[in-house]
Amino acid sequence: MICFFHRKWKRQAMVLILIHSMATNMWSEIGENRLNPENIGGCELSRVYQSEINYNEEKLPYARLFQMIVRLENEHNIYISPVNFPRIAINFDSTLAPGLTTRTDLLKILIRFLEIRGFEKQEISLVTYFLDNITRKRLDTELPGYQILTSQSQEYFHPDWFHDSPMPPSMAYRAELLIKHPQNSEIRRNLGRKSLLPACLFLNDTYWVNVATAKDDPYLGINGAISSVSINGSSNTERFRKDSTLAPATATEILAIPELWEKQLFSIIDLSDIQIAGGADFNSEFNRNLPLILMSKNPVFLDYHAMEIIRKLRRQVGLMDKSTEDCKLFTFSKELGLGNSQQSEITNLSMQ
Repeated sequence: MICFFHRKWKRQAMVLILIHSMATNMWSEIGENRLNPENIGGCELSRVYQSEINYNEEKLPYARLFQMIVRLENEHNIYISPVNFPRIAINFDSTLAPGLTTRTDLLKILIRFLEIRGFEKQEISLVTYFLDNITRKRLDTELPGYQILTSQSQEYFHPDWFHDSPMPPSMAYRAELLIKHPQNSEIRRNLGRKSLLPACLFLNDTYWVNVATAKDDPYLGINGAISSVSINGSSNTERFRKDSTLAPATATEILAIPELWEKQLFSIIDLSDIQIAGGADFNSEFNRNLPLILMSKNPVFLDYHAMEIIRKLRRQVGLMDKSTEDCKLFTFSKELGLGNSQQSEITNLSMQ
């Protein structure tokens, strides 16, 4: 077991500790064009691509996604194929489903791209922390035969990969542990400190693609691409959710785990459905629709520009302004070496 003391936050009298075991042969040879971790670490080279969603193309409204992925590949010197990346996990957002969730049409076009590149069904998995019955039935109908992994799936977590913190668990999680381990207080105490990570995204030969939505969040600033693969994808994280320092600190700490960070291919935020206020619950009053899609190699930069868009929409209806400059999510990301969001830029592919 190896302990990573990533950062002691000056704003908290607490050390956030990441404890995990190192997976052997993580970077086995999988082709001469395999992902170079040094390229991923070059956050300053990342940019955000923006393109329009064409609703006139009823069957292919997200057709521009092909152009965006190829552009990203060319600029980052990668080629997405089974030779270079044997398995792809598509992490999609269902935190506010069925009210607000990743659109099935977007998943379809992304899977179609992977199939054109030679991926078989068994090499693609759809991953989300929790799936309601309505959304699951829709996915089973529209995307039959693809593996869907949730936190209830045996493959989702791995016991050696977790975020360890002295923060006590929420009452709901404490009750769950009591039901599972009624006679063993030591196990309950041990598990209550741990937040299991979505290991299915990065273990073995798996690489992840992140498909998120954008939602205003009173503690994170934005609930989007960063949170989708960190605190929204891990267990026992409600203990962090309502703290304006611990929530962004935990989200960025998890994202910064080398094995998770280095296995990312790209992230997407679909702005066709966004929520500009209303907290952690779905609220149709604050739902807005923009025919735009954002993509980046860096989920931090993606969230930064999505939050700027939410900020403009909030101003239009007279809601309180929320500055990206004051958002701890981006401050902590910069301190952890995940990139300076203020130096990122948008490239509008619709104009090219």
